[in-house]
Amino acid sequence: MSCLTRDLQQHLLRYLRQHSEIRQVRSPANVRNLLIVKGLCPSDVTTDQVQWLLETVKR
Repeated sequence: MSCLTRDLQQHLLRYLRQHSEIRQVRSPANVRNLLIVKGLCPSDVTTDQVQWLLETVKR
């Protein structure tokens, strides 16, 4: 995960755990866009990285 630093990973995982409404969005691409629009995620984070974050939160 080149652009997804450990600090950013932890921040996004914490945010996703606290905001279940975002996790209910089915498409990782849509979740990525929501995070970018909210200013929580840089645009160079890939959809695959967001999918990994969502899978990690479900565990």
